[in-house]
Amino acid sequence: MKVAVYIRVSTLEQAEEGYSIGEQKDKLRKYCEIKDWTVVKEYVDPGRSGSNLNRPSIQQLIKDAPKGLYDAVLVYKLDRLSRSQKDTLYLIEDVFQKNDIHFVSLSENFDTSTAFGKAMIGILSVFAQLEREQIKERMTMGRIGRVKSGKVMEFNNPPFGYEVENDNYKVKPLQGAIVKKIYDMYLSGISISKIKETLNEEGHVGNPYSWSDTRLRYILSNPTYTGKIPYRGKIYEGRFTPLIDDDTFKKVQQELKERQVSTAKRFNMQLRPFQSKYMLSGILKCGYCGATLFVNSYVQPNGHRRLRYNCPSTYKSMQKAKKYAVKDPNCPFKLVYAEKLEPVVINEIKKLALHPDSIRKPKTIHHNGIDVAAVKKELASIKKQQQKLIDLYVISDDINIENISKKSADLKIQEEVLTKKLSQAVEPDNGKLINFQNLLAKSSDIDQLSYDEQKFIVKKLIKSIDVYNDDRIKINWNI
Repeated sequence: MKVAVYIRVSTLEQAEEGYSIGEQKDKLRKYCEIKDWTVVKEYVDPGRSGSNLNRPSIQQLIKDAPKGLYDAVLVYKLDRLSRSQKDTLYLIEDVFQKNDIHFVSLSENFDTSTAFGKAMIGILSVFAQLEREQIKERMTMGRIGRVKSGKVMEFNNPPFGYEVENDNYKVKPLQGAIVKKIYDMYLSGISISKIKETLNEEGHVGNPYSWSDTRLRYILSNPTYTGKIPYRGKIYEGRFTPLIDDDTFKKVQQELKERQVSTAKRFNMQLRPFQSKYMLSGILKCGYCGATLFVNSYVQPNGHRRLRYNCPSTYKSMQKAKKYAVKDPNCPFKLVYAEKLEPVVINEIKKLALHPDSIRKPKTIHHNGIDVAAVKKELASIKKQQQKLIDLYVISDDINIENISKKSADLKIQEEVLTKKLSQAVEPDNGKLINFQNLLAKSSDIDQLSYDEQKFIVKKLIKSIDVYNDDRIKINWNI
């Protein structure tokens, strides 16, 4: 077996504990001779701490692992490899085992090729997890201590209206005035959608991007604007200037709740009916290959978040994923932005609600060549013929019973055949159409509703949407 020997000493250990490089080399070489192993390379880190992996030779050992230079790694003692259990486990599991390399420690008689050695890996995993949990707990306690002292947590993406200065938030006058305007408009009875339209018509003052319902709702429900810091489900007092007073914020939260309840009653829906996060998730289909588009959320360098829908057939990182089916690797679909597509869909629903006569009523379905109306008509005819035979039998004294029985049996066979055919056909669901029309009738002002309310209506009215590169869409209504 080809063996790589790893040796590490720190200056203090070499002087006090007798772990000199020469002594380790001698013992490890003799051990390999006894085992009839061949030492192919020696990796030495003199005067290096084992608290981390920032050592030249250990890094070279890691780089050589996939090359097949050695079959096993041998150390004098386990802590020669690393004094960190997390790093030790990383080397054993993610470097050595991944490349079919055994790990052997001479002093502890630790060998990952044995059952005991494999069990030790499990024990190391437990301690490594404990170490990670302790680090996480210390970090959490540090964050809690920070927010308790009134220091903010969001530095990279402060709320609209604030900027970071000296480890805290500072009000941006222009944007701060817009935040106050949003709260005032909402309390005056203006809908979120109308506020969005108003702000966008003003030319995105203080904001280089289009306003959305989601962003406005976030602003209206963010307690940070009252000078407080939300963290892990709790609210802490901050040390920065509030933009909104507590009384105004409470009134807005109550108004948000009341409007949600009102809309729920209006559309006869539950208060928490929304399963997907985004309006069009799950219903967008590639117009070319038919695959379900997936939402891709990303943050631009300037901090603005955008949503786009991609086809798994043309998105390389999704071609190996099992969640989304790849229909055609040569699919020409590019991408579509949610901020561009969502208003188009809302406008189509509004147009249909204002002109309900344009709804195409579902026709009788011919399933497997079956004309449902014709089958029902024939069945009615057979029923009449059967009734005539019964009447003939009752009023006639000299009727031939055998003839009547034969005709009745023939009609019975025809009836069974037609009934079976009818069961195989699918008839239009008139009840579904009525429900569709009732919801549509309440959606003429959908552009004035909140994002969640719009999302509920879209999911109810639309079965799927075929999307193409030229901004063309085809809506398949849920009727």
